[in-house]
Amino acid sequence: MKLIIGNAISFIFIFVAVYFSEISRFLPFIYRVFVLLLCWYFMLYFTHCLSHYIVGRIVGVEFSHYFFSKSMLSKAKIPVLSRVLSRKVFLTLKIKKRVSNRKMFLMFMAGPVASMFSPLLIATIAYRYDKLLGMFLFMLSAGNILFSGYYSYKFGCIRKAFRVLKGLDWRI
Repeated sequence: MKLIIGNAISFIFIFVAVYFSEISRFLPFIYRVFVLLLCWYFMLYFTHCLSHYIVGRIVGVEFSHYFFSKSMLSKAKIPVLSRVLSRKVFLTLKIKKRVSNRKMFLMFMAGPVASMFSPLLIATIAYRYDKLLGMFLFMLSAGNILFSGYYSYKFGCIRKAFRVLKGLDWRI
C-alpha cells in the first residue's frame, strides 16, 4: 500500500477517534461505552505506524510502502492473544533507507510510545463528561502502558530500538 494511503488512513481514524469520543457524550451509556472503547483502540492502533513514519521522516529514514503483517507480540506465547496477534492485520512500514543507529532508535521508539500514551487522550475526553467511564479508560490505559511496555521490550519495537542502539541486527 502506498505511503500516502497508509498515512491518510491513520490520520482519518485518529480524527474519527477524537471526534466520536467528543460526541459520544450524547449517546446512551451502553453505546457510549462501545464507542469510547473503539475510539480508545483506534488511538492505540493507528498512532503506532504513523508515529514511526513521522519521526522516521524527521530523522531521515525513508520508507517504501505499508504492508500488513503480524504483530511482533505474537511471539509472546500468551494463549489467546498470541493467536489473535499472529493475524496479518497490522500496518507495517517497509524501511527503504536506514540512518544512524541513534536516529533508528528514535524511529523505532516512536511507535510504542505513541500507542501506549495516545489512548490517554480518549480517557481525558471521556472523563470530562463521564467520570466513571473516564476512570475506566485511564485504568485500561495504565494496563496498556504496562503490558505494551513490557512485551514490546521483550518482543516488539522497543526491543528493536535497543538492539539497533547496541549495534545489533534489529530484524532478529
